[in-house]
Amino acid sequence: MKSKKWTMRKAMLVLCISSVLFALLLQTFLFQKSLRRQIRAEIISDHEISLNKMQTDLSSFIHTIRGEMLTIYSEQDLINDMRDAAEQDTSLKDYYWRSWYFARKRFTKEDQLLAMYLYDTKDHLISSYRYNSVAYPKDIYKSEGYDDNSDRVYDYVHGKRTDLMISGYHNPDAKKDIVRLVLKLHNYDADRSGLGYLVCDINSAAFTSIMSKYVDVEQVCLWLQPLNDRVVAMTGQASDSQRRIQKQLAKAVENYYKSTKLEQEYDGNYLIQVSQENYNLEAFVLVSQSLLTATQKSLIRTLLIIMAAMLLAITIIVLFLSQWLTKPVEEMSSTITQIKNGETQLRVRPVGWSQELTTLGTEFNEMLDRMQVMAQEELQHKMLVERTEYKMLQAQINPHFLYNTLDTMSGIANAQNCPMVSGMCRSLSAIFRYSLNMTDELSTVQNEMSHVRNYLYVMDVRNGSTVAYDYQIDSETLADQMPRICIQPVVENALTHGLRNVRRKDKKLLIRSEHVGENLVITVQDNGAGMDAEDMNRLLKQNDMKRVESGISIGILNVNARLKKLFGADYGLHIDSIVGEGTTVTITVPAVSPEISDNT
Repeated sequence: MKSKKWTMRKAMLVLCISSVLFALLLQTFLFQKSLRRQIRAEIISDHEISLNKMQTDLSSFIHTIRGEMLTIYSEQDLINDMRDAAEQDTSLKDYYWRSWYFARKRFTKEDQLLAMYLYDTKDHLISSYRYNSVAYPKDIYKSEGYDDNSDRVYDYVHGKRTDLMISGYHNPDAKKDIVRLVLKLHNYDADRSGLGYLVCDINSAAFTSIMSKYVDVEQVCLWLQPLNDRVVAMTGQASDSQRRIQKQLAKAVENYYKSTKLEQEYDGNYLIQVSQENYNLEAFVLVSQSLLTATQKSLIRTLLIIMAAMLLAITIIVLFLSQWLTKPVEEMSSTITQIKNGETQLRVRPVGWSQELTTLGTEFNEMLDRMQVMAQEELQHKMLVERTEYKMLQAQINPHFLYNTLDTMSGIANAQNCPMVSGMCRSLSAIFRYSLNMTDELSTVQNEMSHVRNYLYVMDVRNGSTVAYDYQIDSETLADQMPRICIQPVVENALTHGLRNVRRKDKKLLIRSEHVGENLVITVQDNGAGMDAEDMNRLLKQNDMKRVESGISIGILNVNARLKKLFGADYGLHIDSIVGEGTTVTITVPAVSPEISDNT
């Protein structure tokens, strides 16, 4: 079934609309990508600004708490006795209620102090304050049922850090998240020897109230966490995936080390991290990608409406434009169809909107005129070819007449007891038959050597037997195929140019054939005058067909050209010669036997 081809108008319409559609889709795709990046960058920038402001407020709040803790130095009697206790190991039991009075006097309701513990240098509790005596332990080192982060406090106070320690834990009895602040107490002398330390537990709600002022809690997860420590405060209406990601990130921050690098995107959530300069307290926020989609969807929807309107407008324009463009072509196509159906006298009307169509119509009409002329000339040529073929058939009689005449002369010479004349006639007849029989361009080495022997017999009768011939023909090469009349021209060249004008009694001509690898190699060697082999090999390698057709050195160059044309540039003739000593011509062709030729 013949497939229906498209018209030019339909192809133009589809091409234009598909090109516009592709451009619009590409624009929409690129716009969506750039829009997504822009919205993401703006949201991240806004959150970073808010987080920096939040960190400033948190730093101010922590600084206030730290200042209130430092007022413990104003309790001179307590500080002096703590100094004596550190030096002389004296008792501090009289100060058990000091933390209660200190907390009531120094801390305000907004500080949301839940517990306070004062320890000496040996981690013995001096005094404590608890907002709820049941929910909070008397001693942080003796809490039961949950981990209140006392091990981190112990590592801190017995370590080399001097900054304010900020840590966090969850108190299941009070059902609150606690932010624990630890301040080392020391003498203000050159040694800065330790006096003890003060532990204050602050309700994390004091931190979350500050955090909620700067970040919209919907679809975000915001938390505070010191490096190498636990989360101290968290807020936001986090989704299940955000909670899962937050736990993973919090674990990574808790086990933080210098080579740790947090990614910026996790399953469609963007992580923003802002550090605090004064205290080891990092702010992290996970922003959901869904915040980007509302504005992005609205813009994409508008863009798709514009794209649909543009496609409709382009379709209407292309419909009218394609009709105007293709109408002259359709008229030309109709006229050409009529000419094809036999109305050969019709001509295309060269009209149209472009110079190309006018030129096409004019040239097509001229082509039709030339075709009519060529049809008449072809008829005349056909008649001439028929007459030529008739004459060629007549001319075939002449070679047969020549063969028969030479055979008759051979018979008469033999009857008249002239064996030399009889043999020469037979050789000439064989030479003519082999040379004029071109029904097959390939022959065998055996037939080629028979032709060479007939030629050499005629040359011996003509010039006298002055050359000694040596045939070293490998029997395995006799059936190999090669182009007809390749060896005889080389032999003729050796006799004519190598041995004829040499005054030497021991003139020799060697003809050898052998297999070398996968090639058939035939060598024709004489001990004649020699020649300039370098120039001749250059001509053989160039294989200039114009020189071959001109008739210059037609024997050698003709054989070389035929071999290269049939087998390729790697095959042909090569000459080795020494002036005064002789010349060797090597013929190289692929070793092809009739069996191999039939199989291929």
